[in-house]
Amino acid sequence: MKTRSEERVFFASSFLNKVAACGLRPYFGIHMKLTPINRILTTISLVAIVSASCQRLAAQTPAKAAVVIAGVTDAQSGAPLADAQVSVSDLNVSARTDWSGEVRIPNVAAGQHKFEIRRAGYAPLDVDLMVQGDSIGPVFRLAKAEAPAGTPALEPVKVAGDPSTSYLADFERRRAQGRGRYLTAADLDKKQNRSLVAVLANAFGGLMSTPDPARPGHNILMTRGTKPRLTNVDVHCGIDIYLDNSQYLDDLEALHPSDLAGVEYYPIESAPGEFRKLTDNCGVLVLWSRR
Repeated sequence: MKTRSEERVFFASSFLNKVAACGLRPYFGIHMKLTPINRILTTISLVAIVSASCQRLAAQTPAKAAVVIAGVTDAQSGAPLADAQVSVSDLNVSARTDWSGEVRIPNVAAGQHKFEIRRAGYAPLDVDLMVQGDSIGPVFRLAKAEAPAGTPALEPVKVAGDPSTSYLADFERRRAQGRGRYLTAADLDKKQNRSLVAVLANAFGGLMSTPDPARPGHNILMTRGTKPRLTNVDVHCGIDIYLDNSQYLDDLEALHPSDLAGVEYYPIESAPGEFRKLTDNCGVLVLWSRR
């Protein structure tokens, strides 16, 4: 239990701290020169001044803005949705999701905000969200939009296709886009009696054939470029190889040109996202077997 004297000391100490924090020490010097009665009246006035000054300082301190990092996915499958628009309606700012379904909105003040998420083919979603700290990680799940009542059901369209080549749809789509270098089955048939490593090194200018240090008498493919992530010195580096969408780690010379229905080659910076791994290699080779 504190004595009256200790309580006065505690009050004085707390008051001095507030005076120092709000820059009011000159007032305190005036107060010490007054009579006891006037000191009491002056103390009451100073308490009001200190409280008001501290409140003004707190009000003038700007809230730290945050970077909102959010994801947008399909509510049923959980697959990321690219090109979805995420808007903070009360701030009149918006951004679109990238290929991974992620969106970043900078300079969002702390507090409650209304987020509006829109994407073609999906029902709109409005969410009130509290933003705190430097960033947050909400995931907005969009449900497929339902057809309006009375809309006639469409008959399914059947497209005849060759089942033996339908698995090459991604290969043909990328070849039509021209993002890399390509060899078709017809191209490979012309080289069927040659080593696959030699065929690919001659077909793609960015590749070269070099002896395999792990398999004497065999050759591997290397890029003619440098390792930009590691050094500026002209050092050849390897390539990532995929066969039918799976990483291929075996001897490339075990395959023959006639075994393949298509080949894709990309420098690492222009490779499709699903084949661009965090490795030190400088190129990507995608092989498709014949079926």
